[in-house]
Amino acid sequence: MGKASRKKQKKRVREASSDLSATVTSGHDSRTLGEEALGRLMRSNTPGKLSLAGAYAWGYAALGHAQQEGTDPLWHQETDPLDVLFLGTVWPKNFRDEFEFANARDAWLRLLRDTVHGKGIQRFVREAVSASEDLGLPVDDARLMLALAGRLEAAGLDQRRLPRRLLPESSLQDCRAVHGPSLDLRLPDPPEDAKERVQRFWEGSEEESWFDETPRTVLRDGLHRLEGSELPVKEESGMLLPALYTALMTKPGELLEDMGRHAWEWAVSLDESSPLVPVLDILLVAPELEMSVTETLGRLFAVPAFTEPFPPDALLWTSSPGLALPRLAFELDIPEVTTQDRTLTPDLLDWVGMHTRMSLSAAARDSSADLDLEDTDSTQQDSDGQWAERREAVREAAQQRMRKKSGGAAVTRHRPSRPVERIWNADGSSVIHISTGTSRGQQLMEGLENQLEAFREKFGREPGPGDPLFFDPDADEPTPLTKEYFDGVLMHMAEHATEMGMDPAFLHAWREVGYVVTEETRSGFSASEVIAFNRALARHQEAGE
Repeated sequence: MGKASRKKQKKRVREASSDLSATVTSGHDSRTLGEEALGRLMRSNTPGKLSLAGAYAWGYAALGHAQQEGTDPLWHQETDPLDVLFLGTVWPKNFRDEFEFANARDAWLRLLRDTVHGKGIQRFVREAVSASEDLGLPVDDARLMLALAGRLEAAGLDQRRLPRRLLPESSLQDCRAVHGPSLDLRLPDPPEDAKERVQRFWEGSEEESWFDETPRTVLRDGLHRLEGSELPVKEESGMLLPALYTALMTKPGELLEDMGRHAWEWAVSLDESSPLVPVLDILLVAPELEMSVTETLGRLFAVPAFTEPFPPDALLWTSSPGLALPRLAFELDIPEVTTQDRTLTPDLLDWVGMHTRMSLSAAARDSSADLDLEDTDSTQQDSDGQWAERREAVREAAQQRMRKKSGGAAVTRHRPSRPVERIWNADGSSVIHISTGTSRGQQLMEGLENQLEAFREKFGREPGPGDPLFFDPDADEPTPLTKEYFDGVLMHMAEHATEMGMDPAFLHAWREVGYVVTEETRSGFSASEVIAFNRALARHQEAGE
């Protein structure tokens, strides 16, 4: 770039910065300023010759064009600014679905991490979150996305072009996250005692999966579940990866018909440097190479990671839009990111990943009407008989949607009845059932009745569908308690835990991950959530907290 061009660009940056300042401080028309910035960026950038700001402008235009043409897929509604930027780098390419898009996005961001453009991505994330805070808009709000164009220009993110070798078309050509592992992959030979180890594998108990954090034990639990659904887990190696994924990542409401595709996308989403990748690659190629289940298991025992604890990166679902920007923001020590659905904090990453995955899959199937799903979590107070009927009705409806190969079965979990149980619907919503047939259940119901009475006394009416049951006692209108409030309560309890005969580490772990796993509640959690809680508990116990 010559001196004259650099002067023009610096002038454009100064003008955009001045306009942006006026927008934030004086309330001027941010829409007009955003449109002007988009126009400048699209004129100065062309496909293949893009800056980060220019890629964002082209991605924004691509979203608008798809919407006008009526060709926008459902997952476009879940995109955030970082997704929009990536869309601009690949335009006019279309993605098969949200999974292919998200895995390609994350692989590309990993490639940029150690380059000068990685710093630019960090600046991009900071600008997006800062704009959200300054304008009082969610980070994925359309008005925010338009105004952001000017901020990116003002931040200098149009000054450096991405080299062609770093654009997705070139850099992701042979990427595992997009294409999966090569069938020419050299597989490890089974150990000499593979036959005995495979035999012991099948003899292990399902209960071990709650205490053992290794792929070996979680895979065995998943195979038992699929076997309970009458699937040929000992005959077809293609059942192994879905079994591992099912036990590790899924909620009880997720449909079996989704497991194969979701398992594949989760497996290829991991960074190639992850120690779990050799395990996953064996599971991915085994069906294509027509390996038997016994041979596949034998080769897995040759990989150390198969019998070692899961790496942390394997415990999060990332293969959906709207997940990369919050994750990177938290890595930059930004405490929270506000979206149109909720305010995200680090402890919610696993939950929002699960919910996005399930809700998009349910929307794609258009199954909400058939399954009569709830829109939000609620507390079910039906009799135990009515509850059993509802549970079986949901399961029966789900079973009818299974793939033909599954024989009409859904994934089963054989858990004993508990005082508190959560039933998950296919769209990620859930209902909590409290059984009054146990003393613990009766205590919980009494507590809920007391809370309902407190609501009536405070606000002089019955709670409505959108009212929080646990509310801010100092607010004039029903207002949900904040995370800061709950954190404060847990910290106070932790300080006095010893006096109450409790382990304070238990409360610190609860505060860290955002949920608590007990004997009574564990059936509502995936293995990855149980592992995350147990690890947090161990860390705080080791620290003497």
